[in-house]
Amino acid sequence: MKTGHALVVLLVVVAGCASTPKLDYYTVDMTASGKASTDLNLVVGHFATSEKLDRTQIVIQQTPTRIDYYRNERWAASVGEMVEHKLVAEFGPAVEGRRELIVSGNVTAFEQVDESSGPRALARFEVAIREGGAKRYETPLLVKTYEASRAADSNNVDAVVRALSRALETIAADIAADADKL
Repeated sequence: MKTGHALVVLLVVVAGCASTPKLDYYTVDMTASGKASTDLNLVVGHFATSEKLDRTQIVIQQTPTRIDYYRNERWAASVGEMVEHKLVAEFGPAVEGRRELIVSGNVTAFEQVDESSGPRALARFEVAIREGGAKRYETPLLVKTYEASRAADSNNVDAVVRALSRALETIAADIAADADKL
């Protein structure tokens, strides 16, 4: 009798393993584009995410009022971490003697938007720029929402992730240009 139960359990476990979908993991392109040049040291602080982005699944904005997620495609890290690492790559290493500003904020969109012409990548950040050494509760020098959108070159998640990488590079360049004016 025990052998029969053990066989049933084994079959259930094997069946469960056979039906587990393959997951694919993605990250933004961390190669510096060279677009965010500045004579400042831009130090990247924390970037929080909105609730819809606080998961590993990649967001799809299907309509203005409906979101979904890719089933088997996941971010390799949190969206906030990827944004932070990409901005560090874009702003480059600190140079001694330069003024230091801290860039932090909230990621409110980092997703695919379905349009009649095909998928579009949308990145939107609420950014605060503070003087180096300033505390998070101190009044920022600048608070601004940055947004960039790029059409995906094909209708798949790889193309959307590449387009999100390019949108993030555009936002980094815009942040650097605004920081130079402070």
